[in-house]
Amino acid sequence: MLILAAKALLAPALLAACTFAAWKWGTAAGGWLLGLPLISGPVSVFLFLEHGPRFAENAARGTLLGMVAAGVFYTGYSLAAERRWWESLSLAAIACLAVAAALSHVHLDLADTVLFAAVFLALIAATARGSRRASAAPAPKLRDLAFRMAVASAIVVGVTVASGTVGSQMAGMLTTVPVISAVMAVSTHRASGGGSARRLLSGTTAGLWGGAAFFAVVGLLVTAVAPAVTYLAATVAAAAAAGLAGIGLHAA
Repeated sequence: MLILAAKALLAPALLAACTFAAWKWGTAAGGWLLGLPLISGPVSVFLFLEHGPRFAENAARGTLLGMVAAGVFYTGYSLAAERRWWESLSLAAIACLAVAAALSHVHLDLADTVLFAAVFLALIAATARGSRRASAAPAPKLRDLAFRMAVASAIVVGVTVASGTVGSQMAGMLTTVPVISAVMAVSTHRASGGGSARRLLSGTTAGLWGGAAFFAVVGLLVTAVAPAVTYLAATVAAAAAAGLAGIGLHAA
């Protein structure tokens, strides 16, 4: 019961923090937080608790591959952001799903997975740059925020429940499906225009480096050391990588 409650509440609470950060400090800051492993990190812990370290290791590799597909969504939406929001969303979703389908058949060891993800995230980061001007997000509406939080909760619970059926790598990939990012991008696009949506997604892409560092460490350590050490080290690595990416985002 405690694990179920944590699944249902933790990710939505973290998502709410992203929404308010975008409102207070600008869309890039909110996007940066959104790119962190706010949902995939808790799911990794739950997968470890329910299926063991080997499953969590394989899921970490799947999550790294899934981040590439998510990055394609961010890039696709950014490049199409001058169009109407539904056109931007459709093009980005098609590209993301195509890449995800292809990557679901890729099985690499951890070192190759990390290298593959790092190269593609670097390319994505170079492509999905937003405008230099910081833009503020509109004040969050309670109805929209409640919807986003409900979706986040459903993703965490759904992925962990289905993980035993879909397998470890696919479970990891599913945690990166950019549903919440898509909702935030569309709401920002509709309220403030394509430039603000690009800035949001530029921040999200920068935050992905934190997620990549987190899962690289989880994949490396989870079968070798105590879980508390693994996830503490992964959190530290995520904070460091995301911090450096955030500095680069601010400088840009």
